[in-house]
Amino acid sequence: MALVLAGVVLPDPLGTETVLRRGVAVARAGAGWMLTTTAFALTLPGRIEALLTRIEMLMTRIDQVIDSADAVVASVQRTTGAADEVVASASVASHTALELIELFDPIAKTSEPMARKFVDNLSEEEVDAAIAMVDQLPGLLDHMEALLPILATLDTVSPEIHELLGVTKDVRRAVIGIPGFKFFRNRGEDKLNEELRDEEN
Repeated sequence: MALVLAGVVLPDPLGTETVLRRGVAVARAGAGWMLTTTAFALTLPGRIEALLTRIEMLMTRIDQVIDSADAVVASVQRTTGAADEVVASASVASHTALELIELFDPIAKTSEPMARKFVDNLSEEEVDAAIAMVDQLPGLLDHMEALLPILATLDTVSPEIHELLGVTKDVRRAVIGIPGFKFFRNRGEDKLNEELRDEEN
């Protein structure tokens, strides 16, 4: 179909039908684009609102992370303070230990040969005896505490004891001088021996 323009017939290589189809296609594409754009424009407020909600949630999480980070920093500061105290205490303890080592090192070096000789010559029986003796120390201490007042009076009793021993010697001499004392003494010993044998049987 030829195209007539101002009384001039122009050639229509594509044909009017083709042009109309193309125009309709362009119009449809334009209408489709307008519908798509309109739909997008209509959904845009909802999307923006959803985006704002997500941004708000993200900000809340960021605030929580910042609070957690602040708590961690505070905990690290407390831990650092405690560590500083531990280091200071360890430094004091180390200084004291060095002083003690300097004090006791010469003593240890001097006494080491004697201690080694003592340990090398110590038998198991002697160790057991030493342990048993240590076990008896509390009772021995009680007896010593009871004995100390008596020992304190020995200075005043000593002359009387010497006098008593002298009298005892005189009495013994007098008894031995009695006629027949030896006979009675032997008889008494025999009687005692008989009594002991009877008790054993």
